[in-house]
Amino acid sequence: MKYYKLTDGNCQTLGATSWGEGITHKATGKGKNLCSNDVIHVYDHPLKAAMFNCIHVNFSSPVLWECRVKKVVANDRLKAGVKQCTTIKRIPLPQITTNQRVHFAILLALQVYKEETFTKWAKKWLSGKGRARGEAEASRARAETAAWEASEAAWAATWAAKAAEKAAEAATWEAEAAAWKAEAAAWAASWAAKVAAWAATWVTQAAETQIDLVSLIKQAIRKELN
Repeated sequence: MKYYKLTDGNCQTLGATSWGEGITHKATGKGKNLCSNDVIHVYDHPLKAAMFNCIHVNFSSPVLWECRVKKVVANDRLKAGVKQCTTIKRIPLPQITTNQRVHFAILLALQVYKEETFTKWAKKWLSGKGRARGEAEASRARAETAAWEASEAAWAATWAAKAAEKAAEAATWEAEAAAWKAEAAAWAASWAAKVAAWAATWVTQAAETQIDLVSLIKQAIRKELN
C-alpha cells in the first residue's frame, strides 16, 4: 500500500525535520499515539493529505511526497502513524476548491445525520440551489436542539451536520467577500476548509460502519466540476 507525507514549502516538518528524496526518519517515542513523538504522520491517499492539511499541520505551501513506511501502528481513518518513513519523490498535491470541501462535508454529515430539516437543506445545497447566506438557519437551530438531547454518537453526528452548514455559509462569505477584500475572502475560504475537515473527524467517530472518505471526496470534486 502506498503512503504519502506532507511537508512545508522548505521540505520540513515539526522541529525543523528535513525531508527529501531517499531521506528516512524514525519516530523517537516508544508508544503508538498519534499527534506525539511516538509516530510519524502519513496519509494513505493524496486526497486525504489535501483535505486534512488544514486541521493537522496547516502548511501554507504544502509539498506532498510519496513515501515508504514501516510498521503502521495507529490510524484514525484520516491519517496514519508509522514508526519509520522514507520520502521517495515529490508528487503534485491535489487542489480542492472551497465548494468541493463543503460538498464533501455535507455528504459526510448525511451519512449519519438524518434530521428532516437538515436533510432537505443539504440536498438542496448539493443540487446547486439554496446556497445563499442565511438559508441554513432553520436547520442549524434544529441541530443545536438535537445536540442536547441525542446520544453520544448522534451528538457527534449533529456537530458534523453543523460543520457542513457552517462550511456552506463560509463558502458564501468567500464569494461575497471577494467583492469587498481579497483578505476577507481568503479568511472565509480557510474557515470553510477547516470546518469541512473537522466534519470528517466527527462523522468517523459517529458512524457505526467505516465510511470511505476518499470516495466521498472524489464524488464531491466530480459533482462540483459538472
